[in-house]
Amino acid sequence: MGIDIDVRDDAQFELLLDLVPHTINAEGWRGDQLVFSASDSGTSLWMVVTQGQEAELLSRLEAQGIRPTALAVQPPGR
Repeated sequence: MGIDIDVRDDAQFELLLDLVPHTINAEGWRGDQLVFSASDSGTSLWMVVTQGQEAELLSRLEAQGIRPTALAVQPPGR
């Protein structure tokens, strides 16, 4: 089953947040490009980010005591 969510719309994004605890897989797409994926394993999440977004994410993780090595660059072709 697929549900289209416009994450720029607060009400639709709120719906996504409500569904997250009850789903086994979530993917985000921009056109035909997959930009994030999370599954029920609870051990990984991958997403496409800009260099600025990566720096901001690393800063926020560091503020929570999470080492930058928690993130890995996905090898090409995957």
